[in-house]
Amino acid sequence: MDFLSFVLGMCVVVVIAVAIVAVMSFVKVNRHNKEIDNLHQIIGREIDNLNQYVSREFSEQNRERENIVQDIFRTIDSRLDKLESKLSRKEA
Repeated sequence: MDFLSFVLGMCVVVVIAVAIVAVMSFVKVNRHNKEIDNLHQIIGREIDNLNQYVSREFSEQNRERENIVQDIFRTIDSRLDKLESKLSRKEA
């Protein structure tokens, strides 16, 4: 009888220890899942911010490129007008 009580007592202790470990593991897993969700949200926001930044830079570079092209065309037009006026004066 003493041996049976000892074995049952040890089984109860082991079951309680396993239950405590299971609960602690469950709590840690939930905490890690929340951290992963938070990190996922943060990464998503950072990707959105990066996409907005790249889009703004792309638009700005396109505007600058268009301005340079327009300046080049204006300069070419000006030079051609001057050449045309010189040629027309020489012909007259």
